[in-house]
Amino acid sequence: MISINNNKCTGCGLCSKNCHRNQIKIINSKAVPINKSCIGCGHCIAICPQNAVVIDNYDMKELVEYNPETFYVNPDNLLNVIKFRRSVRKFKNTTVEKEKIKKIIEAGRFSPSGSNKQPLSFIVVQQKMKELTRITVKILYKFACSFEPDENDPLLRHHKLYIDMWKQIYMNYKHGEDNLFFNAPALIIILHDKRLSAYSTIDGQLATSNMLLMANLLGLGVCYNGFFTFASEDVEIRNFLFLPDNINVVASLLIGYSDINYLRTVPRKKPEVQWM
Repeated sequence: MISINNNKCTGCGLCSKNCHRNQIKIINSKAVPINKSCIGCGHCIAICPQNAVVIDNYDMKELVEYNPETFYVNPDNLLNVIKFRRSVRKFKNTTVEKEKIKKIIEAGRFSPSGSNKQPLSFIVVQQKMKELTRITVKILYKFACSFEPDENDPLLRHHKLYIDMWKQIYMNYKHGEDNLFFNAPALIIILHDKRLSAYSTIDGQLATSNMLLMANLLGLGVCYNGFFTFASEDVEIRNFLFLPDNINVVASLLIGYSDINYLRTVPRKKPEVQWM
């Protein structure tokens, strides 16, 4: 719910003009909240010159005043960070600091979501990585052994590659080699509450992309692990993570200090762009 401090409000109308849900009106030279279909996006908070707007179900102590020096990121530097990012599969046996993990989660928390539903939550696995590795390897192997190919599937060759990989991961695991989580010291699991939003994939991947960049800026190596996301539909993992029926895994990130030093960016295919 929006509330406005009338002692601060000057009736400038910026909040009203910037509200795409038309939830603020100017009445008698003061901003008045309507609060019928407000989604809590916070545009009114961000734009008010007098800092007169409050949304009561948020922690207003989180607000940071805009400063062009501390809010500016050089576009070329940001592009270099994106280009230099690597999926890391060799990690040092070093614990990731809790404060760094919190910053990665903050990057996900402040990512956009459909209608600002903010349907995401997070699980950080550290102490139970070995147990989760064992369970996930077993589940993928079980699926691989029960896989029935569909000859009409245009992606059959691709699927068979995964099936072979999961069987090999299982065999290697039996010999003490972790080719699934690569002995990463932490796994951040991104969860989605399907009662709040139908856009789980979009919401999750928007957050994941920001989390990847933050982890890299913190000097950490990251690997997006789609295999775990696939395996997480199994009841054994859901029970292990204590997931209720309304919560699904939408992404997962292996986090740790990289045991490899990359020296440069890599090339990519030229973009296909239509200018209209």
